Amino acid sequence: MKSHIIFIKVIFYLLLTCQLTMGQSGQPFLIGEKLNYSTWFNIIKGGESSLEFVGIEEINGISTYHIRSVTESTSFFDRLYKVRDYMDSWIDTSGQFSHRFSKSIREGKYRKKYSVDFDYQAGFAISNKDRDSIPDRVQDGLSMFYYIRTLDLTVGDIHEINLFDNDSLRPFLIKVDRIESVKTPIGDMDCFVLVPYLESGKQLKNKSKVTIYLSTDQQRIPVMISNEARFGSLILKLESVKKSN
Repeated sequence: MKSHIIFIKVIFYLLLTCQLTMGQSGQPFLIGEKLNYSTWFNIIKGGESSLEFVGIEEINGISTYHIRSVTESTSFFDRLYKVRDYMDSWIDTSGQFSHRFSKSIREGKYRKKYSVDFDYQAGFAISNKDRDSIPDRVQDGLSMFYYIRTLDLTVGDIHEINLFDNDSLRPFLIKVDRIESVKTPIGDMDCFVLVPYLESGKQLKNKSKVTIYLSTDQQRIPVMISNEARFGSLILKLESVKKSN
């Protein structure tokens, strides 16, 4: 089941976001919108995921977007490998970078709880176990795609991201590889095909191929994540979009 752990982590580090609408600031998010996904191992449905914009909250006097991610395995997979993963991110409303990140992970017998606050004035990331120096702006596993979605994406572009998680700063790259049409339950969608790389230029996983499909419209919805590896195909598919009331 080690392969399943890798897939779950890839989902949370690379998937992310709720539906986006453009307003006066160029990047306001619609409170209450929710993206729902199914996760598949080859032809077997293994779980369900959701990404939701909870609301606008203050963190240390700073206005932030509160984003929540949930992934749970199906009752069938619970017997083999139970997954209950919950993540929350608080993203700066003006600069699209993280101020706080927390997660509660249960994957089989593995358990982990983690939280970190980013103090940019002092230049430190402060977690429950450590205090680490950070650059001017960093992203967490949920905030990074909100940042990517604010960029003017063009095929061939390569964007660098400073990802901080588990008390470690890891710069890596996102390449805009091509545009491709993807069939979904809500219709066919043209998507930017994004490929993550480590700073050295190697793909994110040496023995797997991760591909991210992000809609080309203004909403920049993460439509699908595909992970082709030695043990088979792992795919996360968009099932529905719930709009706020």
